[in-house]
Amino acid sequence: MEFLEDITTTWIIIFIITGFIAGYVDSIAGGGGMIQVPVLLYSGIPPVFVLATNKMASLFGTLMATIKYFLSKKISIRVVSIAIIPCLLASYLGSSLVMYIPNYIIQWAILIAIPIALVFLLKKSSKIKEENTKLTNKNIILATAPIGFYDGILGPGTGTYMTISMKKFLHLDYIISTASTKPLNLATNLGSAIAFVYAGKVLWMIAIPMAIANMAGSYVGTHFAIKGGESFIKKVLIFVLVFMLLANIIKIILN
Repeated sequence: MEFLEDITTTWIIIFIITGFIAGYVDSIAGGGGMIQVPVLLYSGIPPVFVLATNKMASLFGTLMATIKYFLSKKISIRVVSIAIIPCLLASYLGSSLVMYIPNYIIQWAILIAIPIALVFLLKKSSKIKEENTKLTNKNIILATAPIGFYDGILGPGTGTYMTISMKKFLHLDYIISTASTKPLNLATNLGSAIAFVYAGKVLWMIAIPMAIANMAGSYVGTHFAIKGGESFIKKVLIFVLVFMLLANIIKIILN
């Protein structure tokens, strides 16, 4: 791996800072991958190794967020218990397929997904509390498993998309949606990580410090999400989606 010779101490420091910021944002609204992935790519690391390393770092940040939300009793155990296995399997399938998909198709797929998510987020809907909503196993799986597949095959924005999906299709509050997304995102990250580790694509010298920084950022971000509530989370969701859209447009223009 000759490209690793260009990864200096300065780059490692940049990766650590990036990991912290990504963990903070991801714990609130998802989208941490949209921060980590471009930085990793800019350092000269090939795309498949970038996806694998990003996934491993995100795995530990998501674990931290899951623990904090669970202790705060914000996670819908019913939703998570039904959706976690389908999401895990869907993510593994996606990561197994992504190695055979051209990069330009992945790029355009991400770009198209962002404005769709913005439309769902900005569309007004009645506030329905979880306890007043009837959740069926079928609806829970349909609202989450396809996003688990997206996480495996593409990745960036998964937490954002799943939070919006739970809010719009399962009618959960944003704080419950965000919290419940974390253990599911943890499962999809695990499924992807297994596939990437098995393929030998994880760059451990980068993944480990980024993972530690991601956990620290996630710890801080989860605290602010719980404290700020639904209004704060929605604002961060909008920011993340707009950032993702602009970043992808710029990337396509530069290419």
